[in-house]
Amino acid sequence: MAVDVIAPKIIACSWKHQALLAELGASTFYETYSDQNSEEDMRSYIAKTYSLTAIENNLAESAVSYFVAYGNEKDLGYVKLQEVEAIDGLNGKTIELEKIYVRKEAQGSQVAKMLMDTAIAYGKSKGNKFLYLGVWQENYRALAFYKKIGFEQFGTRQFQLGERICDDFLLKLEL
Repeated sequence: MAVDVIAPKIIACSWKHQALLAELGASTFYETYSDQNSEEDMRSYIAKTYSLTAIENNLAESAVSYFVAYGNEKDLGYVKLQEVEAIDGLNGKTIELEKIYVRKEAQGSQVAKMLMDTAIAYGKSKGNKFLYLGVWQENYRALAFYKKIGFEQFGTRQFQLGERICDDFLLKLEL
């Protein structure tokens, strides 16, 4: 059951948020995918992707931006955006929605929609023509969410989670 989220707000992150982003990223990723993956693969991916060093390196990149959703004095989710050079199948300036995760307790609230609205607004403000993302082909809840917003499939790719290779759809939204 979703928590009652009163007046959530979205903030842009900086270096001072690295511990928060590491914990929030690791915990929401684990909540989302631990039932479908081995513990070893989960640990391996989380250690590589959500270590303090990895987050610090991301925050140091001018092409990477994070936003966190807060409500009821608690962090509820986040989005990570990355400006990219070029993507096959997309003509025009493009930004990747690399990660968007919401804590289980906040799913079903408006937090994911608010984070997506932030990503779209940010992408537009940077002059991008497209926002794109990769999503696991078996993540039906996320696929339904993206379709409702207007994303369309334009390709596929593979994603490595530990030793496991997962098939992703590539989705785009014209901004």
